[in-house]
Amino acid sequence: MTTVLEAYQREFAEALAKALNVTLADVERQLKPADPQHADFTFPTFALAKTLKEAPLAIAARVASQLEAPSFDIAAAGGYVNARIKAMPFTGHVLDAARAQGLGYGGSDSGRGKTVVIDYSSPNIAKPIAYHHIRSTAIGHALANLYRASGYQVEGINYLGDWGKQFGLVAVGFQEWGDPARKHEVSHLVEVYQKANKRADGDKKANLAPDVAFDESARAFFRRMELGDPQALAFWEEVRRVSIDDFKKVYQRLGIAFEHYEGESRYQGKMESVIAQITAKPGTKESDGALIVDMPYDDNEPPVLLKKTDGSTLYATRDITAAVDRFERFHFARALYVVATDQSLHFRQVFKVLDLMGKEWAKTLTHVNFGRVHGMSTRQGNLKLLREVLDEASARALEKVNENIAEGRMQTDNPKLLAEQIGIGGIVFNDLKNPRTTDYTFRWEDILNFEGHSGPYLQYAHARTLSILTKGGGAPKQCDAALLTLPEEQALVRSVAKLPKVVADAIEHNEPSLLARHLLELAAEFSRYFTAGNQDRTKRILLDEEGPLRAARLGLTDAVRLSLANGLRWLGLATPERM
Repeated sequence: MTTVLEAYQREFAEALAKALNVTLADVERQLKPADPQHADFTFPTFALAKTLKEAPLAIAARVASQLEAPSFDIAAAGGYVNARIKAMPFTGHVLDAARAQGLGYGGSDSGRGKTVVIDYSSPNIAKPIAYHHIRSTAIGHALANLYRASGYQVEGINYLGDWGKQFGLVAVGFQEWGDPARKHEVSHLVEVYQKANKRADGDKKANLAPDVAFDESARAFFRRMELGDPQALAFWEEVRRVSIDDFKKVYQRLGIAFEHYEGESRYQGKMESVIAQITAKPGTKESDGALIVDMPYDDNEPPVLLKKTDGSTLYATRDITAAVDRFERFHFARALYVVATDQSLHFRQVFKVLDLMGKEWAKTLTHVNFGRVHGMSTRQGNLKLLREVLDEASARALEKVNENIAEGRMQTDNPKLLAEQIGIGGIVFNDLKNPRTTDYTFRWEDILNFEGHSGPYLQYAHARTLSILTKGGGAPKQCDAALLTLPEEQALVRSVAKLPKVVADAIEHNEPSLLARHLLELAAEFSRYFTAGNQDRTKRILLDEEGPLRAARLGLTDAVRLSLANGLRWLGLATPERM
């Protein structure tokens, strides 16, 4: 499915190729978007100077004067050929595409018939979701939505930390301090784990003998699980179920539903066959009693451990096994691991091992890494819980909503619901507006700022478009796009036209911030358009007299509404109809 902008770009590229007597591929490699103040597309001629034996300025001037491209205004600027798309029929094409595709506008069918597996969020059982999980959760959910919008079959996997000695600590801690009547409360399981962990640390410092140390009791319980002890597994299964039920309450507030809840436990008993494959190719060897992958390592690079000296497996073993299992189940075209940058070496090594095993699909594996959030620990140094942050965001938003309602600046039939949508939208957008590989600092004043680069600002822009359409009698079925000649209108048309390309770029780079920032630009363009009407009555969307110009401006407003609604929805934000 070719987008409007792509069609015009190709028209310009074909005209250039003909004028320069070069291949279309040669032109497309050089052609790029221009500074919006000067043009829509620009073509640098420097690379052709040697071949054509002309100066770049001369080439650009000659091509600009001879180019046959009726849909464009062409101009030479230095060694560049600039092309600005003429208002018509471009404006009509953009509005027709947006309004015809409706809630699908911006998406595509590029992924039709393909599957993408996205591993994201991934909390540990027996613990509530901490705020730092917002990065993996929000980024992964946005990517899942964007891939779906582009026709992919998405298999979202919440890969739980549900196995290992840490669960043994929960189990023996519960035997010591647990209240059977509260075993369904995650908060109680956390209390038990904290006491057990403190006890284990104390035993280590006291140099207690292994046979009496609390830590060894935890290891013994976990060994019972690995050996299939029914009583141990029954307790584990109960805690796992309670944990997932608790997680789902948070995910429901975020609008997230995973296709699969899986964990490290899935691969118990399945790793030996994969280790045998690794032993065959690329090979394994012993190192200080541990089993490692026999492959080239960089200087000071730690080896990939498959088994420790006691025979237990490690994260790498489980992740290699999981990748093999996922490809056998889903035959994915891509597999994404939305995990912090801290784990870059781990995933680089896992992918390398799979490649050396001869898994051709290893090249489709991508570590979608991200930076840290600062400023979210308590004064005692404890991590904040995601649920608590969402609660506070909703409460803070409710104060603002009630204040705005009292002052006549906001309308809603359900202040509490609107506050939940604004608060959670603010939290999610505050994360996604940042390039994912960067760190950022959490500030409440950024999150709930109705006039800044925030989720509430975008939600309000969307609600404003709906309010205008409602006052105008709804979106017109047809409109004369040729009447949209104001600079503010043409800037808006171009912002709307860019949405499909922005979505495609966000998928190509697995970077939701590209979409988040485009929506901010679109909302700002619409705000300038709306403000221009306040300053000059002739530029108003809702002109006093009904007629073709009013209908055209309502049609443009509807295209903006759809673009904002789709973009917000794909990022994981609610789209309130009234604010």
